[in-house]
Order: sequence, then C-alpha cells, then structure tokens
Amino acid sequence: MAATSNIRLQTIAASVILAALLCASCSSPGNTTVSSGASICQAPPNGNGPFTYVAIGASDAVGFGAQCMNSQGYVPLLFMKMPKGTRLINLGIFGETVGGALSAELPEAIQAHPNIITIWLAANDLRSFEKSGTPTLAQYTQQLNTLLQSLRQQTNANVFVANLPQLTYLPAFQHDTTPLAVVQQQNISWNNAIAAVVQQNNDHLVNLYALDLANHQNYIFSDGFHPSTLGYQALANLFWAVITASGGVQSFK
Repeated sequence: MAATSNIRLQTIAASVILAALLCASCSSPGNTTVSSGASICQAPPNGNGPFTYVAIGASDAVGFGAQCMNSQGYVPLLFMKMPKGTRLINLGIFGETVGGALSAELPEAIQAHPNIITIWLAANDLRSFEKSGTPTLAQYTQQLNTLLQSLRQQTNANVFVANLPQLTYLPAFQHDTTPLAVVQQQNISWNNAIAAVVQQNNDHLVNLYALDLANHQNYIFSDGFHPSTLGYQALANLFWAVITASGGVQSFK
C-alpha cells in the first residue's frame, strides 16, 4: 500500500467535515464538469489516466436516488474532484453485498491498477442478516477482510471504506419490523467490526456514523433508504475530506 504508517485511520477534525457538508455544492479543481450547454444528467467525460479511481459498491455507487445517477451520485461527484485526466471505473452493482463483490467486483478492481479505491458495502449485508440471518457479523467481517486484504496485496491503491450511517434515522428501518433498539446495537457492532478491519489493513475509514449523515431528511431519497441528490453531495464531500487529508491525490495534482 502507498502509506507507510501502521495505522491509516484518519482522524478528521469535526470542523473540516462540517465545512465539507456545508459546501456540498462547491466544486474543486480537477476533471471538468459537463458544459453548461449539455444536460446535467450527462456523465462527466472519462479520462485516460494515469490516475485511476475505482469505486466498489452497490446501488449507492450507481447513484440510485439521485435525480441524475450518471452525474449526481457520490462516485461521479468524487470523480469530478480528482486530478484532470483521471480514469473512472465504477463497479457498483444494484443490491451488491461484500460477498458478491469478492467475485463480481474485486477481480476487475485489481486489473485496473487503481490509485484510489472507495468502498461502501454494508447496508445490504445488514438488511440481509435481519431478514434471513446471513451473513452473520462474523461472516461479513471475514469477507470484508478478504476484500481489503486482496486489494492491499495486489494493488498499490489508497483505499477508503465508509461505514454505516445512523440507520435508526432512516424511514426504511423505522418502518421495519426489527425494533430500533436492536437496529442501533447492530449498527454499532457492525461499525466496530468495519473499523477494526479497516485498521487491520492500514486503510482509511470514512466515518459516516460519527458525522450524523443520516439525520438530515433532505439527504434521504423517497424510498427511505438511499441518499437523495443532496445526500450524495454530502457523501461525496465526506469522502473527499478524508481523501485530501490523507494526501491520496497529492502527487497527481
């Protein structure tokens, strides 16, 4: 991995993150956005590298819930902040879990020789556990560790992993049959496991839970589960705050 420290969990000052949230519509130097005469729903033009950004995830990586998934999901928004000429490979798959990503997304991620990888895979796993009993937390933890360990051993990428936001704020969980007290305990347990695996693999944690991301109704799509257009803007800025604090794109600016 690119970093040399044993622990790469980023301790980002709350003021920095809050500033990022308040600046959800701000732009930053990097890839140019779609021209003013073009549709805002047009995907930003992809680059040829050498800097490569790979996104591993589920429907959130695809941008479901945004008005325009091609341009307003957190992945394209992050991509537009990357160095000019960045190549984007978005591997997001609707309904994906960590176990599924091991076979459906990991091989292509490795083959891309990425510089930066973002990962957000937890909510579908937890919902599956609540409904069917699998994957258990132990199974999820093992699968996440396999994913991160494989990326650490077979790429030189800086890897940024998001945890679960405060799920009890989401209508999809509020209206579900699982008591919110149980959801809250699961939320904490799964996030503790994510943090431990991220630390073990010397990667970077994007702590959505600590920043109260879900406690903004205008950040939540009408399905009560996915981010809205505004939610994706805030999510992209939270990721970007950790990426820039880690120096993840510094040498390519």
